[in-house]
Amino acid sequence: MSSVLRRLLGGVQVPKAKYVRGATRSTIYEGMNPDYRWFRQDELVRRCVVTNAYYSTMHGFETMVDAEDKGKQGFVKKRVDAVNKAVNLDLALFTAQVKRSIYGSAGFEVVTDGEGLPLRLLSLDSARLKPDLDEDWRLTGYTYRGRKGFYAPEEVLYFTNLGLEADHLGLSDLEPLRSVCMARHEVLRENFPEIARTLWAPYVILKADTSGLPLDEAEKTVEQLAEVARAGKSIAINESVEAQMVHLTPDIKGLNELLGKLEEAIIGALGTPRFLLGRPIVNRATAYAELEAYVEGVVSSVQRYLGREVERQWYDRITGVVTGGSEVRVKHIWNPVRATDVNMLADTVAKLWGSHGMGPLGGHLGKAWELMGWDREELEDA
Repeated sequence: MSSVLRRLLGGVQVPKAKYVRGATRSTIYEGMNPDYRWFRQDELVRRCVVTNAYYSTMHGFETMVDAEDKGKQGFVKKRVDAVNKAVNLDLALFTAQVKRSIYGSAGFEVVTDGEGLPLRLLSLDSARLKPDLDEDWRLTGYTYRGRKGFYAPEEVLYFTNLGLEADHLGLSDLEPLRSVCMARHEVLRENFPEIARTLWAPYVILKADTSGLPLDEAEKTVEQLAEVARAGKSIAINESVEAQMVHLTPDIKGLNELLGKLEEAIIGALGTPRFLLGRPIVNRATAYAELEAYVEGVVSSVQRYLGREVERQWYDRITGVVTGGSEVRVKHIWNPVRATDVNMLADTVAKLWGSHGMGPLGGHLGKAWELMGWDREELEDA
């Protein structure tokens, strides 16, 4: 009731979406959105998505106000930049790109102050946010967590990924990779651990004579023998037991090749240069060519879309409040990302790391991660 009264009487707006404890922290993958699951569970997928979002958004941006009146131009730019800083628009756009890649869309509730200017951007659950359209394809609002019309169109800053239709729904970059991620998961989390066990503790077939024991004791004896055999330990038992060793020769080379193909499929689908993922490259020229294509392709396309949507949904909203509806255009200008800059930065970090970590950064991998602008939390998966 207090939030409703505050809306009616004016003042700082209270977020409509309420926090549900533990809603985004589940580690139970059963029933989880499949694309979000692989972003959570596959370290290569996560690194590709995060790297793409970082290089597309976190180099920063500038705003340029198009107005004949120089005084109004400076006033509007000052207010726009202040709002961008207040809501941390850099981080919001980074988050938007990550979510666009995972879910196909990303939305933020726009929380306003007493003047109607944005005060916060509250990241919403993309899997539960759906646009509402009328029969003429006009956006009438947003359904959130099953409540149709929960948000009005102007209450949400909304982005899609590869929106091919007029339904305001995008496509996930990870959807085509679900089977690849599952296969990679089985190789890494199931096949390789099993191989490691067979290499140091070969399979043993035990034949125990339990003919003189009651059924329950016989079953218990067999279970005990099997458990000890799995653990690679010895056991002494006052029964007739025969053991036969079975030595397996797993095709480790074949599994490594399969793993490499699966990783190539993920990297290729997401368009991230191998050089930025710590993967081996042929030579410096190849690395430069990959980076140049990456900046001109993946990065530029993301920046072009986000920039236009921010101008349309965000800056037009702010200028409408601060100018009282006057026609003032604000342009979103990304700081340039050049392949040479990225290549030189990576080369410098590599030299500081040195051969086998013997350089000035040796033993401080986290610092190298920071210099490259990568998320240090990824070191847990490195």
